[in-house]
Amino acid sequence: MKKDDQISAIVVRLRELRAGDRGERIRESLVRWLEDPLKPKTKEGKLRVNPILVLLLSLALLATGTCAFFSLVQL
Repeated sequence: MKKDDQISAIVVRLRELRAGDRGERIRESLVRWLEDPLKPKTKEGKLRVNPILVLLLSLALLATGTCAFFSLVQL
């Protein structure tokens, strides 16, 4: 096999590999990142959010609220 034939075969295989990856969209990867890894769906088929993300978001919201309160209110 010549060098050009090898390169063209590699290019064809890379294009086939890339064509297989086009099916995943940003929305699907975001949903997969947000869903609970142990129980991703409820019985009705609705999304179940990762409890760790809920905890981190609530802690960040609490910290932001506390900082805003003490910076705006003078004791």
